[in-house]
Amino acid sequence: MDRLTDGLVTADDVVLLIYDRTSAELYCYASRLTGGDRQQTQDLVQDTYVHLIQRVRDGRVDPERIEIGWLVQSCRQRYLEQVRRQRRRRTREQRAGSLRITTKDEMSADGDAMAALAALTPEHRTVLVLRYVDDLPISDIARIVGRRTRATESLLVRARAALRDSAATSQGGRS
Repeated sequence: MDRLTDGLVTADDVVLLIYDRTSAELYCYASRLTGGDRQQTQDLVQDTYVHLIQRVRDGRVDPERIEIGWLVQSCRQRYLEQVRRQRRRRTREQRAGSLRITTKDEMSADGDAMAALAALTPEHRTVLVLRYVDDLPISDIARIVGRRTRATESLLVRARAALRDSAATSQGGRS
């Protein structure tokens, strides 16, 4: 009865169907994580689907059981890996005395909330999305970002304050 083992539908066909069904929602989620950075969002979504294809081809995942929740979790993991790599790189640069200031490309006007999110650090954006988009408890967020619960609570307080400041700055600049 399994269409894959009967040879009627290939695993790649099923992954394409999953992509067609889930790509818009996954793109929206990834866009929130990246603060609307289109290139980073596209790269993140692509990495997520490449990971899915690898898992399906290795036989570690049944493609007929994949839902958006699995893809969101996979996307989140890939994003957090990027944030950790960036944090390690910044730490190495600071130790070497060559702190580099990077600027972001200007975002198109997708709304004040996205602009305010884009202005935040990746760590702040991550905890806010995990808390208020994914609705995860602090203990889960702490585990995901690799911090203690108290440190995560403090980070979330600082992230909310930074978001308020960023939103006030963007609203004040339009007057």
